[in-house]
Amino acid sequence: MNAMELELGLHDWSTLPCRSCKSAEHVPAELLRMARAQTPDEAKPRDIEFHVLQESWATKTAVPVARALMAGLADRSVSTSARHQFLDLLSSFVVVDDDDIAEACKDAVRAGIWSLYEEVLSGRSQDTALFSYWLLLAAETAPARLERLLQVARDLLPEDLYLDTDN
Repeated sequence: MNAMELELGLHDWSTLPCRSCKSAEHVPAELLRMARAQTPDEAKPRDIEFHVLQESWATKTAVPVARALMAGLADRSVSTSARHQFLDLLSSFVVVDDDDIAEACKDAVRAGIWSLYEEVLSGRSQDTALFSYWLLLAAETAPARLERLLQVARDLLPEDLYLDTDN
């Protein structure tokens, strides 16, 4: 068992809402499938969009999904392709139209915030580093930590990120 499976087991998914199905009971299998993916195509979420999230509207199921995604990021065996999709979904969850859901998703991000710092500092991928940085901007409560990250990780993030921060 890994951290993601542990988190998934904490929730009764059959009682959580789904926009397209009777319940969100199918969501854990979808998240585990994504976590095992090795290629970008395999890692694409198939039963999250239009189920948990549709454009900027989310069901309350987004909160346990966000917690599971953050737990998945703690697993070093998760591929860069899967990490990219996890971070992309998380980025969507923290800006949904429902302020309560968005804030609860930010709380889930804060609970695993060191995984995001590690993602930026790992040098695995500029794309995952950028998604992680955006999530840190949304959730970090210590601005000095973000400033320090920019000082030490300039070469790990896209150059155009710094155009607005150099003023």
